[in-house]
Amino acid sequence: MGIKEEVAKLVGSSSAKHKRLIEYVTRQLNQGRKLDEVLEDPYVTNRLNIVERRALIEEPEIVEAVSDEVLHELQRRLEEVAGR
Repeated sequence: MGIKEEVAKLVGSSSAKHKRLIEYVTRQLNQGRKLDEVLEDPYVTNRLNIVERRALIEEPEIVEAVSDEVLHELQRRLEEVAGR
């Protein structure tokens, strides 16, 4: 089985561990942390292998939170350029 198939199998998983990690990552993103930093947290790396972390970033809750992160980063950059 290739990585795409493994990721697809994990996305939407109903396991309690997977759900807790989605909640943790989403909470951290909503507190202003960057996704790459959160995915390297020991809390995440001690519980998920690289394929599981890859699947995590395709979860709808995380995609939505990352979109907010990207939007806020763009707003911050635009404000810097505008001199505010």
